[in-house]
Order: sequence, then structure tokens, then C-alpha cells
Amino acid sequence: MNNPANGDNDRWEELQITRLLFGLSPDEQTEFDRLAEQSPVEQLHHFEQVVASLDLVWSDSTSMPLPDHLRKAIRSRAIEELGGPVTVPTRPSEPTKTSSPRSSKLPWLVAAACMVITMLTLFTSKLDPLDPSTALDLSQQRLKLISTIDDVVQVDWAPGPTEIANAAGDVVWSPSEQSGFMRFRGLPVNDPTREQYQLWIFDKNQDDKTPIDGGVFDISSEQEAIVTIHAKLRVQEAYLFAVTIEKPGGVVVSSRERLPLLAEVK
Repeated sequence: MNNPANGDNDRWEELQITRLLFGLSPDEQTEFDRLAEQSPVEQLHHFEQVVASLDLVWSDSTSMPLPDHLRKAIRSRAIEELGGPVTVPTRPSEPTKTSSPRSSKLPWLVAAACMVITMLTLFTSKLDPLDPSTALDLSQQRLKLISTIDDVVQVDWAPGPTEIANAAGDVVWSPSEQSGFMRFRGLPVNDPTREQYQLWIFDKNQDDKTPIDGGVFDISSEQEAIVTIHAKLRVQEAYLFAVTIEKPGGVVVSSRERLPLLAEVK
């Protein structure tokens, strides 16, 4: 796919930024669609990602609204910078033309976009999930599930046929939320290049020869480890949770030759 003709390059950029900041009129949308057909797909994807990111922030009901005084400051600056018609320099052979305030100052449109995005970043961005002071860690998520969901099942791990001394912990699972966590203490740290742990969920509505895969996981500490359950199918009525040791990546059907932990729902 070819780029827009040289004469259309500036207009193409204007339309993209105008679309981001203000939205397009019907005529502008028609022009935008025509130029889009001539543009590389990756360029379109780049602008779509920008629009989608802003839409996600603006539509987040948990975000803080932009303070009124900042909204007024941004609006005043936009009026000041984009307030009047401006003559666009052209080649001598071309007649001078006057463009609308909105489309005549591409650099100011970019500056306005940067200002808006900066303010939104400061006041309406989501909490950083990697910041331990703002994010719920797995331990807190587990406690929240236990304290807020009525149908949570909580059962302790018991030794399986392949017993591991001092391995303990529990499983919490909510049928209505289809989510849960495993907690371990004393479970040996594994080498993911050699073997991994895998959870199996036995459901009363499922043949016990093919329990539901609850996900492959690794253990990085023998002190305490909390692991999220990732059930591959909907669990209707779990009666047993089992942990096996499998090859890297897990298996579709386990031989259950190495089964260190079981948790039976009474």
C-alpha cells in the first residue's frame, strides 16, 4: 500500500490529529477515509492505539476527573492559540488560501494534544499495578475474595501419593466468580526448564479421568507462595483439587505419577 501523495501528506497528518482532538465532520471523515486507503497499515494502527489509549483513560469510571481550573486553563490556551484564521504559506504559483482555525495550525494542535495528555496522565491515569503502595498483591486479592464473596470454598492441602515433607497451604475457590488462589508453604522451588507444577480440578460433572486443567505454575520461594488459579473450563461443582509435577509447559492428561498435594472439598 502506498503513502498519500506528497501534496496530501500535511493534510493527512492534520486530519489524524484533528480526529484525535476534536472528531471529524462528515466531509472531513470522507477525506480521511480516502487518504487512509493510501496509507500504510502500521501507521493507521499507531494512531488507533493512541486513540484507544486515550479512550480507555477518559472512559474509566474509577479515574479522578480533571480539575475545573485545569480544564479552564487548557480551554483558554486553546482559544488563545487557535482563535483566529491564519494564512498558510504556499508556493508562489498557488493562490493564497485561508484555512479554518481548527485546521490551520498543526503545530499548535500537536501542542494542545500534548498538554491534554500530560494533564490526564497526572490526574486521571490508572494506579500503577507494579507499585506495591497502590496495587493489591496476590495475598490481598486472596483475602478480598474470601471476605467479599459468599460462596468461597476454602480447603487445606493434604499429602498426596508423592508426599513432600512439610508442604502445606490451602485452596480458595469461588464458583460464582470462577476464580481462586492456591497458597503453599514448604513446596520446593522448581526449575521451569526441567519441570513445572500443574493444578487439576475434579468436578462432579466431569469424568474423573479428565479433570479440568487449572494451570501450570512455578514456585520461587519455600516460605510462602500464592498462585492464581486459571481454570481452562468452567468449574461447576469442584470436589477435589490436585497438584502434579509435570514436564515444562504441562500436559493435557496427567499420568498422576507425581502427585504431592490434594485438597478435598467436604
